[in-house]
Amino acid sequence: MIRMLFDRLFHRSKPTWLERHFFITVLAAMVVAMTISLAIGLHQSVWFDESYSILVAKQPVAQLVHLASVDTHPPFYYLLLKAWGSLFGWSAIALRGLSVLAMGGALVVGAFLVRRLFGVRTAVISLPFVAFAPFLLRYGFEIRMYALASLIGIAATYVLVRGVQATTANEQAKYYIFYALLVALGVYTLYYTVLLWIAHVVWLIWLDRRYKWAMIKRPWFLALIGSFVLFLPWLPTFVFQITHSALAPIAQALTMENISGIVSFSFLYQPSWQLTGLTSLVILLVIIATSFVVASAFGQASGKEKPYLVLLCLYWMIPIALIALISLKSPMYVERYLSHVLIGASMLVGVSIAFIIQHNKKAWYIGGALLVVMIAGVVHLAMVGNYNFQRLQTPETKAIASSYECNDTTYIASGPFSYIEGSYELDGCDFRFFATENPAFHGGFAPLHDSLARLTSTTSLTAKRLLLVDFNSNHKVLVPDSRYHFVTSKMFDGTQVVEYRQ
Repeated sequence: MIRMLFDRLFHRSKPTWLERHFFITVLAAMVVAMTISLAIGLHQSVWFDESYSILVAKQPVAQLVHLASVDTHPPFYYLLLKAWGSLFGWSAIALRGLSVLAMGGALVVGAFLVRRLFGVRTAVISLPFVAFAPFLLRYGFEIRMYALASLIGIAATYVLVRGVQATTANEQAKYYIFYALLVALGVYTLYYTVLLWIAHVVWLIWLDRRYKWAMIKRPWFLALIGSFVLFLPWLPTFVFQITHSALAPIAQALTMENISGIVSFSFLYQPSWQLTGLTSLVILLVIIATSFVVASAFGQASGKEKPYLVLLCLYWMIPIALIALISLKSPMYVERYLSHVLIGASMLVGVSIAFIIQHNKKAWYIGGALLVVMIAGVVHLAMVGNYNFQRLQTPETKAIASSYECNDTTYIASGPFSYIEGSYELDGCDFRFFATENPAFHGGFAPLHDSLARLTSTTSLTAKRLLLVDFNSNHKVLVPDSRYHFVTSKMFDGTQVVEYRQ
């Protein structure tokens, strides 16, 4: 039955219904992916990075830009989130909706890119391998800039291809101007998009290798110069950020274990160190199968198609290679920093499977097996949620907020980190944080510099109940004054809440 279905879909000379109604097909895939991502996201607590995004986005524009300038990320996403929140509110569904919409947009643009490069049938077959990509779905609901960076990255790639394929100077100029704007916008969104732009440059140099030094006169080179000019106003700030980095010490070297972890995240949403014997075998078979289908696709592609297969390969391989090289001196790998390029890997797998399915009726077994593994990864993602693989902890701020009343209660976070972590879910409660020193005016705690929420003792408090919350297990917990006596202590997956009453 399944084989007959695949035969009817992919081994016929006339276009299928899905091909004839391509836009509806893509729209349906987008809705499915967005629904899955949002449904998973709405069950998760807002964690530190997301709370920080919201905290910054709620500031006046001038203060927002200042806070971005003294931290580790550029300001565009925060500005967009501010505008979005002002229009649609600051609820979790609204805020996650912005990222989910960006992820859905990336899927749509990717589908139209594949149709342009390889035809409508290939685009239809490859769609599920993007729509059910666990890694894409995971960062589709994150209240951070990663889904937006995915959309900008794939949109810039589409525009670049249109510029390369343009037949008139005016058409070419139009696309390369748009490309320059998107490249600059990408860097204003996430600095790691530079890795993708380098991949574009490598592909363009390979494509235009016959021009040699005359490449500097090529329109794409001028477009890149234009994007750099657009970034110049922020360049001094960027230099300050990389020389005064407030990035948490979570980055790792890109070792072979982490490289295999990229595959396991992409298919099972699981780091390599969590793999069992069975899942390790699954990932080994996935690596063998994907290597086979990509190699086969290159063997079956026409001369016009091969350069675009190269583009999809470079889309994710160059960023990974660059991170590996940089890691020799300074570790900079965190799995989420690759989220904006791994959509290219999903597209490559889907396109390659489409190639071999159309040439070999039995090849659907491989595509079906890989898709089953990805769906299993989506199920695992739903079970894991936004588990933090660096802190080895599931954010539990939502559970804490629903477990206690705010009436006549003061929550006291164990420090600036815990305060920011809980600031969204505990909004509306009397929420303070303990810190013996004023948080620095730069870095991730800059929004709390000179904050009135800071406490050094409990003597000024009048609430009948205190809840001391330690989200980061750093144990720098304030000891209440003699008016308060210990009642109970409760753990929420590594987060400790200690209750005191008068």
